[in-house]
Amino acid sequence: MKERKQKHNQLIPEGITDIGDFAFRHEIFDGIKSIVLPHSVEYIGESAFENANNVKFIVLSGGIKRIGTNAFARCKQLDSISFRSEPPYCLNYLTQNGVLFERNYDRFSKSHGYTLFQYPSGRANKEYTIPVVVDDGVSDGGVEVTEIGENAFMESQYLEAVYFTAYPGTKMKIGRCAFAWCGNLDTIRLSNNITKIDPTAFQGCRALKRILIPKGTRKKFEAMFPLKQTWELLMEE
Repeated sequence: MKERKQKHNQLIPEGITDIGDFAFRHEIFDGIKSIVLPHSVEYIGESAFENANNVKFIVLSGGIKRIGTNAFARCKQLDSISFRSEPPYCLNYLTQNGVLFERNYDRFSKSHGYTLFQYPSGRANKEYTIPVVVDDGVSDGGVEVTEIGENAFMESQYLEAVYFTAYPGTKMKIGRCAFAWCGNLDTIRLSNNITKIDPTAFQGCRALKRILIPKGTRKKFEAMFPLKQTWELLMEE
């Protein structure tokens, strides 16, 4: 039997601006390995492509203004999210090494940073280091990554270790279900700049054994984890 050639399909005709909530959720996309969205698309709804399990590559329009929660979550073969044209970022989003980041704005400090919005859950890498900064194409030295977003790594199948690093003065939050149900995740190395960890951040991480923390931070991190979670906090050398 002849092997089926890899296909890509635009799916959405040029001129469409919005992809609605749950529009392609659970679609099989048989034989389609990459989805390329037209330049006209500006809005992608909540869970729009969630569980699109045969898709390996998502290519976005540079005109994207908003992407809903879980738009690309639980895509079991998804390896990369990118933009159609260089450079690989737009006003509100950018990609770095196939990972999607969303621009956020703090109205009190009048500063902006980036949220790690979606790590491709089908990527085969066993380790990932959270970047301290990302290149927005404008700012000298890049812009800080200040948050791991809701469900950002949820159900990443192959990840075994995630490492946080920090520059002095930076701040980081870990959002709701950020690493939930990562079945092979056994090591997390936290950094000094983490100021908040949602109680559900590591929910369902049954293989998690080691949470490494910097010296002198035990009291701080013990306060961030709910009592029902009994992972051992190990002081780094």
